[in-house]
Amino acid sequence: MAAAQLRSLSAVAVVSSVVAVDAVKRIPPEYKRSFFGELDLWLYVVEDYSERLCEECEAHAVTKVFRGTQLRSTFEYLRIEDEDMIYAGVHPNCRCYLYRVIGPEQYLRWTEKLEQREAVTAE
Repeated sequence: MAAAQLRSLSAVAVVSSVVAVDAVKRIPPEYKRSFFGELDLWLYVVEDYSERLCEECEAHAVTKVFRGTQLRSTFEYLRIEDEDMIYAGVHPNCRCYLYRVIGPEQYLRWTEKLEQREAVTAE
C-alpha cells in the first residue's frame, strides 16, 4: 500500500515540475521585450473598486508596483495580453491587470539622468 502511495506522489511531483517549466515559457513568441526581468516594473491596476473587491486584489493594489522577477511567484495565473499589459489572474473572476511602468531601457536612462542630476546638485 505504501509503495503505491509513493508512486502516486512521485507522479504528482513530475506533473508539478512540468507545470512549472511551462510557466517559464508563458511569454508568447511574438514578443521580444522582457517581461520578467529585474528592471521590468509593473503597476497593479484594479479595474473595479467596489464592495466586491477581494482582499488579495486589494493587498496587491496597496503594493502597487512589482518587479518583473516577482510576477511569476505572485501572479500564478497571469496572462500576457500585449507587451505592456498583463492580466493578473489572481482568481477566476479577476479583472485586475498589470501595466508596464518602465522597461529596462527606460529604467537605465532614467537612473543615469537621476545620477547626473545628483552630481550637479552635489557640486
